Amino acid sequence: AEEARKAAEAKKAEEAKKAEEAKKAEEAKKAEEARKVAEAKKAEESKKAEEAKKAEEAKKAEEARKAAEAKKAEEAKKAEEAKKAEEAKKAEEARKVAEAKKAEESKKAEEAKKAEEAKKAEEARKA
Repeated sequence: AEEARKAAEAKKAEEAKKAEEAKKAEEAKKAEEARKVAEAKKAEESKKAEEAKKAEEAKKAEEARKAAEAKKAEEAKKAEEAKKAEEAKKAEEARKVAEAKKAEESKKAEEAKKAEEAKKAEEARKA
């Protein structure tokens, strides 16, 4: 009876030990799964953050490009306006020169006419 009792106790202890180990293994498995889930979540979040960063950079690059183009267009417009102003100035100067020349010629013609008339008057007076 004593030996039977001891055997029964040993069997009980063995079973309790096995149950304990099974419980520990189960907990370890659960912890591992939880860790995997957490890692997957972390990876997903870092991927999203990375994509958001890339999108932001792309947006900034696009804005910089637009700004550069706008600046170029502005400079081209200014250059065009400066060119037009320069041409207008030259045309104005040419017009003034032409007018001065014309005035000079009409003055000479006027003087020549007066000289001619004076000559004729002189001849008439002599005659």
